[in-house]
Parts: sequence; C-alpha cells; structure tokens
Amino acid sequence: MEVRKDLIEVEALMHRLLSIGEAFSKNIDYWSHLKNKEDFRFICRIPFNERHLVEAVYANGRDMAQFMAWTIGDTNEVYADFPTLTSIIDKFEGTWVYGAYDANVPDVAKSVCDKYGENLWSVNQMIELFRNQERSLSAVKVTLQMLKESDLYKKENGIEIVKEVSSTINVSGVSGSAINIHSSGATAQATTHTQYNEPAIFAEMLESVKGSGLDETTAQMLTENVNMLATSHETGTFSNAYKDFMQNVSAHITVFTPFIAGLTALL
Repeated sequence: MEVRKDLIEVEALMHRLLSIGEAFSKNIDYWSHLKNKEDFRFICRIPFNERHLVEAVYANGRDMAQFMAWTIGDTNEVYADFPTLTSIIDKFEGTWVYGAYDANVPDVAKSVCDKYGENLWSVNQMIELFRNQERSLSAVKVTLQMLKESDLYKKENGIEIVKEVSSTINVSGVSGSAINIHSSGATAQATTHTQYNEPAIFAEMLESVKGSGLDETTAQMLTENVNMLATSHETGTFSNAYKDFMQNVSAHITVFTPFIAGLTALL
C-alpha cells in the first residue's frame, strides 16, 4: 500500500500501522462469520441473565476490530481529520490502544460457558481472536510511540532535534615532536564525534525473545516492544517508554526477568 506523500519521512512505520489496520479489517468479516455461520446460536442454552456475558466477547471484539480498521485506514486517506502526524497519534489516546476496554471479557465468557457445560467452538475462536487483536493493539501502541520519536513529530511540536556534534583538531605551523598550541604560528581546529552506543542489554533481550519458544505473533510483539524501548533510550524518553514496555509485556514478563535490574539501572 502507498503511504500518503506528506508522511514519507515516516513511511516504514506508517506502512506497519496500515498493515495492522488491514488485519483488523479482515477480522470484521470473521467476527460476523463466527456469530452467524457457526454454533454461536447455541448460547441460547445459557440462562438469559448470564448470556450477555458470553455475547460480550463478540460485541467487544467486533467493535475493537471496526474501530481500529476504520480509524487506521482513515489516517492515510482522510486529510481533513488527520492533517498531521500529531493528529494521527493523538486520535488513539484514550482508546482501545491504551486499554479503554474490559480485558476480562474473554475470561468471563469462558467461565460462564464452563459453568453450564457449553464448549462452543465459535466462542473459543472468538476468545482466541480477541486475544490476537490485543496483541495487535500492543503493536499499534509500540508503533505510535516510535512515531513520537521521529523527527517529523518533533518538528510538528517544536521539540528540539538533537543531532550528532562533530569537531576536528588540526594542528599546523609547528615542527618537531613537541606541540604547544599556544606557540607562534600554530593553529588548531577541534573536532570530536559524539556517537550513541546502544547498551548491550537490548540485544540480549532480543536474543532472549528468539530463544523463548513463543509463537511467532507473540515473539514479534515482544521484539517490537524491545525495539521501541531501545529507540526511546537513544532519544532520551526512556523513563516513559519503560512504563509502557512493562505494561505491554506483562503477560510474558518471565522472558525479561533477568534484565529487569539492568533496565532499572538505565532509568
């Protein structure tokens, strides 16, 4: 897909965001299929006063897919609503991406089905789809954070962009092995190169994810979160990013347990 011209500076991240939006779009049809074409109708065997707790996994999961698919798609097409990168990022504040929903809905639905001995394939698939979408929400959150670190976002918001500072030391007009910068006829120009050296802990964390044996989707989500954290360290926003990181990976924190002390030391 083609990213709108004014966002070419962050094309790779926008392409990722749009790809996630397309995945949500496909899910909309699957939600409908699970509700209308499979065994979901048999939830009628669950007492009426608790049936809504099972129906909620469909209603919430479908609404999540619709909002994310339509909103992400509009960011690339509806300039009136999304004139800048900042407006795109701000749109997702207080939404599904940042936890504005009841994450217990799938577990409650499963519990109610178990209570009445109903093992419905459609409900099990809905629960799995709901959890997959939550992982996609985490990927969107990471992507938005990385977009906040971009030069384009900083320019839009008047944030100083720190570039590498270089200087060179050239000494001329002297002879012999002893050099006195203050000697007659001597001139000097100083140059130093300030280069960011990424802490080794981030590479070690990525290796830990690779060796975790987790499924591909989960491993990718964890990898993206580590990359986001590494980027934030370079740009000086590590403290805030660390809080998001811990929240995003909480379900798989054991993968990163050996690195918690090291990460805390970077705060």
